[in-house]
Amino acid sequence: MSDGIYVAAAGAVAQSNALDVTANNVANASTTGFRGSRVTFAEALARARSPDVALVGGITPAVDLQPGAIATTGSPLDVALEGDGYFAVDAPGGVRYTRAGAFQLDAEGTLRTATGMAVRSADGGPLQVPPEATQIFIGEDGAVSTELGPVGSLALATFAPGTLQHEGGSLFSATAAPTAGPPPRVVRGALEGSNVNVVRGVVDLVKVSRTYESLLRMIQGFHDVESRAARDLGGPK
Repeated sequence: MSDGIYVAAAGAVAQSNALDVTANNVANASTTGFRGSRVTFAEALARARSPDVALVGGITPAVDLQPGAIATTGSPLDVALEGDGYFAVDAPGGVRYTRAGAFQLDAEGTLRTATGMAVRSADGGPLQVPPEATQIFIGEDGAVSTELGPVGSLALATFAPGTLQHEGGSLFSATAAPTAGPPPRVVRGALEGSNVNVVRGVVDLVKVSRTYESLLRMIQGFHDVESRAARDLGGPK
């Protein structure tokens, strides 16, 4: 069988994966604190067949670290981060990280994300606001207080590039421990938007889709050639 069909098939699989990543970016263009993924392709030499044949290896999605735009909301529980860093939260699978600072209080006074995860404090526990408190203040350093006094501080973490993985929406898991460095500045009464450019995302979707379709046509073309060759060679002499 021709090496070309293997090259085209490997490319089609890679483009299909790229299509999934790009579609997810576009779908989250309005998600608070979302950071899109960039797709890179690896080259894998098919040495078992020929040292001159190169196949596209698996794609490696990397988190786009460009910040989203910060918009003022005026809500005292909405916070955004200026600079590199993430809020730590308690998810069902353990500690996770997010840039989405649309926080709220539950009936027990626990500070939670919009999806219900408890926001972690710098000492490792959840942030609890006294039920009798009526005003909440969040400082630029992440310190949380009420008119009754200090409550705690938001747990903020920074990471080396390539150590965060998307877990859906604006949530990330870490493959390495946080790094030392200056913490980000907390902006009170504001939220960070998605860093996905919708127009660029749609253009990428069209481009990847067309590339995928072209590779499928190539695969069909190689298949047709192989089928004709088999019929001609296997026919009566």
